[in-house]
Amino acid sequence: MISDEDVKQLFLKGQQALAKDDSPGRQIYAQFFRGKLDQHWPGHYAGGCKRDMTVFRQYKAIPRYCFDCYKVSIEPATVVELFKLMMIFEQLDLAEDNTRKCMVETRASVSGAYKGLIFCRGIENSKKIVNKLQTLITQEISEDISVTLKRGCSEYALAYPEYGKIGKGKKAMKYREEWQQYEDLVDKDFVIDSTISENDSNNHADYTLDEYVTMFYWLQYAATIGDESYLKIFGKTMPALTNLNRPVSSKPANSDNKKPSKKIGRNDPCICGSGKKYKRCCGR
Repeated sequence: MISDEDVKQLFLKGQQALAKDDSPGRQIYAQFFRGKLDQHWPGHYAGGCKRDMTVFRQYKAIPRYCFDCYKVSIEPATVVELFKLMMIFEQLDLAEDNTRKCMVETRASVSGAYKGLIFCRGIENSKKIVNKLQTLITQEISEDISVTLKRGCSEYALAYPEYGKIGKGKKAMKYREEWQQYEDLVDKDFVIDSTISENDSNNHADYTLDEYVTMFYWLQYAATIGDESYLKIFGKTMPALTNLNRPVSSKPANSDNKKPSKKIGRNDPCICGSGKKYKRCCGR
C-alpha cells in the first residue's frame, strides 16, 4: 500500500531538486505522461493526436483511427490519490507500454477534477488492462476507486454522444465515410514534428524537473477547488490559483464544503519560496 508519507517524501524530493534549479522559469503542465508517444501507436498517423484533434476542430469530424481508440479511466477522489496513481503508472508494466497519463482537469466544458488514463487499441485489450489496474489500485490505494472504460477523447463524445456509447446492448457509432475528405485536407498541409525519433518515449529514469513543477501545480489546483488533502503533502495553506475556471462539479465527492484559500496576487511573493514574484514563477 502506498502511504501518504511516501507521497510527501516524493514531493519533498522534487522541491529540493527545484531549489537547485536556476532556470528563469519553467512551463507549467497539468499532465504527467509515461509510456509510448502517441505518434508511435500502431497504425497511427505520424502527426499523432495533434493531427487527429486538428481534423476534429476544423471540421467537427472524428478521425477514422479514433474509432478503435479506448481509454482505461480512473478518477481519484483527492490529489493525494492522484499522486499515488502517478506512482503506480511510473512502475506499471504493460506489454505494449501503453501511453498513460495523470492529470488535473482544466477544461471548463469537461467535468471532474483528477484523472488517470491509459490509452488502448481495441476493446478486448482495454478490458484486460481494466482488470489488471483495478487489482493494483485496490491493493495500493483504495478499494473505493473504480476503473472504467471509455471511448476516445471527451470532446468527441460531447459533440457526438453516440460515439461514447460502448458496452453490451449499446449500438456503437461508426465512422462516417464522408469525413475522409476532411482528413485528406488536413493531411495535405499538416506539418509533422520532425524532431521526434522512433526511440523517443514518455519514459524517464526518474521524475523530471518539469514533472516536479506539475506536482506543485496539482497541489495549487487542489487548494483552489477546496480539496484539503493537499495539506498532507504540503503541510501549510496554499493560495488559490487566479486563472482556473472550473465548474462546481469538479470538486471531489469526499471533500468538505470549506471555501478555497485566499487568492494570491500576481505581484505577491511566490508560495514555493523561490523569492520571485508569483507571476514570474509558479504563476507563469
